[in-house]
Amino acid sequence: MSLTIPFRVFLVDDHPLLRTGLRFTLDEMTDLDLIGEAADGFEGVEKILQNPPDIALIDIDLPGISGITVIGMLRNKLPGLKIIALSSYSEKGYVTGAMQAGADGYLLKAISITALVDFLRDFAQGKQPVSPYLLDLAVAHKNALENEEDVHISPREKQVLKLLAEGKSNKQIADEIFLSIETVKTHIKNIFQKLEVKSRMEAVIVGRRRKLID
Repeated sequence: MSLTIPFRVFLVDDHPLLRTGLRFTLDEMTDLDLIGEAADGFEGVEKILQNPPDIALIDIDLPGISGITVIGMLRNKLPGLKIIALSSYSEKGYVTGAMQAGADGYLLKAISITALVDFLRDFAQGKQPVSPYLLDLAVAHKNALENEEDVHISPREKQVLKLLAEGKSNKQIADEIFLSIETVKTHIKNIFQKLEVKSRMEAVIVGRRRKLID
């Protein structure tokens, strides 16, 4: 069953192969229409606000501003927009961060273009999409909260985490709180271990969720 009016899709992703593959595939469809694409978060937000689609596919790991920030901005401006996070990461920090920002779903980028199109078609027709690459945000968030233990970080680590949230580099952090770069690196390593994360962005997401920083 095809739709009378094509379901309008916008893709924000910095990988040209994914954008090209989806564009070529949707060009053959009558029920789905890729109305635009962007390679970074700033461009994506600007174009989507100018011409809102029915659904936005947002890569989590974007240049400029993160995909989670993009999701939050779009959710604030376009509360009715359907937003799917695209990601190479299945770690709970990314999933819950996307949910808290306002994503409607979280899709792993290991999915093929064909499977992605099938997912979009089901979504457009109001069906419940079924895919091994689709993570349930509500379940992931519930499980993450149930499995979390209290984390105790030192005042200095909390200070470093706050500066990470502000986007400061190791050198900027070192200069601001009068530490050596090696000491800053050690603090960051300890923060990663305590929060069970692997990246600065994930540390900030988890830190905010656990109310370690504002």
